[in-house]
Amino acid sequence: MKAASCSITDSVGTQPHTAAFPENFQLPLISLDIGTKRIGVAVCDRLAMSCRGVACLHRRDKGWPVQLLKLVAEYGSRGIVAGLPRNMDGSEGVQAADARAAVAQLREVTDLPVVFQDERLSTWTAKERLYAQGLNEKKVMDRLDQTAAAVILEDFLLAHRERLHG
Repeated sequence: MKAASCSITDSVGTQPHTAAFPENFQLPLISLDIGTKRIGVAVCDRLAMSCRGVACLHRRDKGWPVQLLKLVAEYGSRGIVAGLPRNMDGSEGVQAADARAAVAQLREVTDLPVVFQDERLSTWTAKERLYAQGLNEKKVMDRLDQTAAAVILEDFLLAHRERLHG
């Protein structure tokens, strides 16, 4: 696993550059690459040895948080890592505000702990991986969001290995 982005993490509701980490954050985790149209979803195993994309939810579907909870239950996830799209200078713009709003929607239906992970370059890394597998443009686009979610989760796990493995 290669980290593609810097690793600033924050909990929901904290300031952008704090490294708050919920005490009850445990493996396995589920991660989100939140876009305006789609939300890529990835999971890791109980030992955080591997991450894989598992679904793509449609953001305009008002029921996406409930659909996500079904995936949480299916994979036994105990925490959520949400990608936070920062500008290359580290500042937050419209996309970051949108991701925070989506997580606020999610918080209405779950008490699971949620942290944000800086997702700079995750889509680029995901695209690079998919093309390296020899996939054509259509297949790359079909798998891009969930692969980006896996990259976000890998970055998070690399940055917080000691905390998660105690």
